[in-house]
Amino acid sequence: MNKFNSRCSVISASILLSMVGCASTSEPISFTAEELSDPTGSPLPIWNMVWNDEFDGTEIDKSKWSHEENCWGGGNNEQQCYTKRKVNSFVNDGVLHIIAKEGSFTGPNNTTGDTRSKATLPYTSARLRTLNKGDWKYGRFEIRAKMPHGQGTWPAIWMLPTDNVYGTWAASGEIDIVEAVNLKTQSDKKGAAEGEVENRIHGTLHYGRQWPENVNSGVTYELPDGINPADGFHTYAIEWEEGVIRWYVDNVHYATQAQRGWYSQYKKDGRLVTAEGSAPFNERFHLLLNLAVGGSWSANTNEGGIDSSVFPQTMAVDYVRVFECSVDPETGAGCATFSPDAKLEKGNPAPPIIIADENYGKGDEINIFEDQFHKVLMLSGYDPEKNLEVTIVEEPKRGKVIKLVKTGDTGNAYVISPEVDLSEWESEGELVFDMKVTDATSDSELLVKMDSGWPKAGDYSVPLNSSNEWQSVRVKLSDIVSNGNRFAGGNTVNLSKVKNILVVEPLGPLTVYLDNIRLVR
Repeated sequence: MNKFNSRCSVISASILLSMVGCASTSEPISFTAEELSDPTGSPLPIWNMVWNDEFDGTEIDKSKWSHEENCWGGGNNEQQCYTKRKVNSFVNDGVLHIIAKEGSFTGPNNTTGDTRSKATLPYTSARLRTLNKGDWKYGRFEIRAKMPHGQGTWPAIWMLPTDNVYGTWAASGEIDIVEAVNLKTQSDKKGAAEGEVENRIHGTLHYGRQWPENVNSGVTYELPDGINPADGFHTYAIEWEEGVIRWYVDNVHYATQAQRGWYSQYKKDGRLVTAEGSAPFNERFHLLLNLAVGGSWSANTNEGGIDSSVFPQTMAVDYVRVFECSVDPETGAGCATFSPDAKLEKGNPAPPIIIADENYGKGDEINIFEDQFHKVLMLSGYDPEKNLEVTIVEEPKRGKVIKLVKTGDTGNAYVISPEVDLSEWESEGELVFDMKVTDATSDSELLVKMDSGWPKAGDYSVPLNSSNEWQSVRVKLSDIVSNGNRFAGGNTVNLSKVKNILVVEPLGPLTVYLDNIRLVR
């Protein structure tokens, strides 16, 4: 793989993103007519096409697409800077190329473009969006694309709200038409055989409250006959109507989510309220196309980390098409294609809104769980691959306890708290709980964490007792702070603004029972 040219072009100091070293020129990939043929065809005539880009020109159409330029890392500790350079995105022979490649870059570490705060990351890529150039409420959205492959690749075709009516992410929602991570690496799905390669795609919704109190729900799907999305072009689509979103690949309907399984809760006149109707998916959204490198998902699954030897990698896009339902453009209903085999994802109904009283966080003890969670706390989780199950079960002589079962490598459970100041607890405070592990192995590891919003987290590895007996555990808050975030170096929890008062993360398959969880000092 070519990393750098020996000769470098001069880059103007006025360009916000500056290169450290010189990236090699990215060659376009040539596709045969057979590869670009589209056997899926057009949707039914009742769908009217209202916007499209066939990428037939020689340049990216700036009337339809804008580039994001930053080294923010997507909020997921991703390792790429997004640039508008032609080595990272261009059109050739009717195909949009989005290319991720190795080569350090420096740029603003924020989404506003403020260069007073910068970051340097080891890869570059591109992220294109239609914000204020293509914005829609309801319709059918089709994108024909060929995915990249290799450890550390994370392509995404997705949608974000244009107006953020219900507040910042994810209270105003996110629609992931398709994502994939680490295609063609060793699969880490449950029961995968040695040599079985990763071939899954994911269709997901994000919603709930503003981060970090957001939640998500979605479906994982495998193309028929073991086809890998990195081996050819496929048509990824959603049909979005009022109260319902459906997912498709090559016109196969494989998943549905409905408004009874999503919600938006946001502050109105200083009070948290639940939005009405099908919110947040009842406002305008725009499209995004990007290829990320590493990050909290792809770098922590499959073979782990980033395999630099696979880069550069390309996400190739043949076309993007947007359709309006002619039967009822106002609601988008009446044009749907249904399959009885599609999975109906139950999602997450709106939780009750609980307001902490003035005494929460005061005194010398905070009871997190004893037969039930503290009344102001809410259980949630990060589980993109459905590896995690958390239940409250009866335990002899103890009453109700938490049972956490993890069957894969990705996922954690966390307890959301009203923001609480625990800065005075650092010197003497402890996290105290009872624990029983039933299937620990010699390489099992269990992390407990606290955070003030990712990546501001601290973690602690709990010593495991393989005797299958209950044990008492005490963890100093000072140790959690000093350890910092092992998955995002240089970060730790800010105890003056704790938002997730407890995170439990087995690093691999494990079953753990928890009881009498509290903070004491």
